[in-house]
Formats: sequence, C-alpha cells, structure tokens
Amino acid sequence: MHTLIISFTYVSWLAGLPTETLKSPEMANIMKNTIEMLISFVNQRPGLDFADYGDAKIYNAESREITKDRNDFFELLALFNLRYAGKANAILTTTLTNSDGRLTLTDGRLVYTSGQYFPTEYRPAACRVLSNLIWQSYMNEIDHSSPTQSPVYKDGHEIRKAIKRNLSRRVGRNYFN
Repeated sequence: MHTLIISFTYVSWLAGLPTETLKSPEMANIMKNTIEMLISFVNQRPGLDFADYGDAKIYNAESREITKDRNDFFELLALFNLRYAGKANAILTTTLTNSDGRLTLTDGRLVYTSGQYFPTEYRPAACRVLSNLIWQSYMNEIDHSSPTQSPVYKDGHEIRKAIKRNLSRRVGRNYFN
C-alpha cells in the first residue's frame, strides 16, 4: 500500500474549528488551493510500468483508459463548479477534510492511499469525490416555487436522469448508475 502526498500549503487543519479560525487567511489559502491541488493530483503522470504488462497492446489500452479517466474528471469538475458556483472550494475542502476514504485533505495536503495499483485508481478516486458532491447537490435541490419547499427530485432515478442530461454517456454510466 502506497501513500501519495501532494503539498502546496502546510497549515495545521483540525476538524470542527470555530468559524473565526476558518475565516483566517491560512484557512482561506487552503480553501483557495483545494481545487488546484485536486487538478494537480489528477494531472500527474500515472507511472505505468511496462514490465507490469509485458505487451505493448495491453499497456497502451491501459494507458488510454487512464487518459479517459482524466477526461471524466474534468467533465465532472465542470458540472461540480456549475452546481456549487462560488462555494466549490469551501465544499470540496470540507468534504476532503472530513473524508475517511482513500482521498483526503490532511494538514493542508492532499493524501491518497492506493489499494492495489495506483496508476489505475487515483483518477477514479478524484472522480468519485466529485460525483458524490454532485449527487448531494441534486438530492438537496429545493423547489422554491412550491409553497411546501419540496425537493425537486422525488427519488434516485429522477436524480440520475437529471445528472445524466449534463454529462457524457461514459461518465453517467461510470459514476451515476
């Protein structure tokens, strides 16, 4: 098991800090850089080792799939930024800080703990973080025109349909089925 750490700003981060602390310049620096850190994380070279494949055809197929994962990330990032306009960094920072998954934000650093093979896992991990946040934004969407302030979507099926209208078939199939 390998751990990858990307660090832009080293600031001590503790969950549950008071609002005054969260408004400090140091915290603003982390929140400003969270999306940038995630983009740098996804843009890094996968580090495929040809010796693990032994055949150029299999190696190239894996490499193409990893590139498609990168494209999926940027498609999800565009929808995420659209759904959370103005709050995207703060929400992403909070989610990654409070996450107990493989991709977390710890002490101002983006930390990924791989399972079996880092090159094929790290980009889908970033995509899963964004897809979960996109799902939450649709799930929590309220119809303000109705007097009861009811949710816009009744169930998961309606949410899936709404999300898939804004994404390619591949991304919809891989992250919202």
